[in-house]
Amino acid sequence: MFIVSPNTDVCDSNLGAEMLNSVFPVSAWGVRIDLSVPTLLLAELPAPIVPGAEFDNRGPVDAELSVQLNHSVEGDPLYEITENGKILGIETSLRGAAEAVESWAQLTVATLAKGLVFVHAGVVGWRNRAVVIPGRSLSGKSTLVLELVRAGADYYSDEYAVFDSEGRVHPYWRLPKLRAASDQKAASHLLGGILSGPPPIPIPLGCVLISRYEAESSWQPRRLTSGKTLLGLLDNTVPLRGRPEQSIKTLAKAIANARGFEGPRGEAADFAQRALALL
Repeated sequence: MFIVSPNTDVCDSNLGAEMLNSVFPVSAWGVRIDLSVPTLLLAELPAPIVPGAEFDNRGPVDAELSVQLNHSVEGDPLYEITENGKILGIETSLRGAAEAVESWAQLTVATLAKGLVFVHAGVVGWRNRAVVIPGRSLSGKSTLVLELVRAGADYYSDEYAVFDSEGRVHPYWRLPKLRAASDQKAASHLLGGILSGPPPIPIPLGCVLISRYEAESSWQPRRLTSGKTLLGLLDNTVPLRGRPEQSIKTLAKAIANARGFEGPRGEAADFAQRALALL
C-alpha cells in the first residue's frame, strides 16, 4: 500500500533515517492525493489510509499533504503538517501526527469527491435500506452503529454516509473509532471478520434518525417532514459549501422515499432495539 518514492527527501543527514520522507500517491472515490511523510510515521497509518484507496501515481493531483519532522531546542519531535504548501499545524507526538494525517486524508476525499456527497453519519443496512444517523465526530454515532449491528443490522459506516447521484448509500468500510480501549476491542471483535469480506452493495435510503443523548431517556421520536429530514442531512454534509446545488439535489433525491425521525435517546442498546422495531 505504502510506496516509498525513489526520490526521498533527507532533511538533515545527521539526524538519520527517521528524517527520511516517504512519498506515496493514492486515489480514493475519484480523488487523487499525494502524501509525503517521515518513514517512521508510515507504520502508524491505517492501510488503506482512506477506505477504498489504492496506489495511483497517474494523472493530476487534487491535494498534497506533507509532514516534516523537526526538533525543538530541547530535542523533542515536532511534526509540521503542510497542505498544498500552507502550514496546517504542528503535532508533538507520532500518534498525534498520524491521526492528523488520517483525518486530513479522509476529510479531503469527502470534500473533493466528484459525483458523490459525503455526510457525517453512521450507517447500517436494514431490510435492504440504509439507516443513516447524522452526527459530527464525538457525537456517539460509532457506538450507536455498533449496537445496531449487534441487534442484527448490516454494518456500512461509522463516519460517512456516501450518497451517489441516484440517492443510494455506499459503504464506507473502516474499523470504527471509539474512545475507550475496551469499546475499541469490542468493535474489533464484532466487525473484524465482517470487514475482511466483501463490502455490501449500495442501497436506497430508508430512514434518517436524528438524536441526541439525554440520560434516562428512551427513544420515542417524532416523525419529521421531508424538509426537516433534508435539513438534518445538510447540517452534516461535507461538500455543502463547495457544491451546494449538487449536495441539495442528491440528498433531496435520496429522501424521496425515506422517512425521518427525531428525538432524545438514552443508552445506545435501548436506542438500537427501539429504532429497528420502529423500522
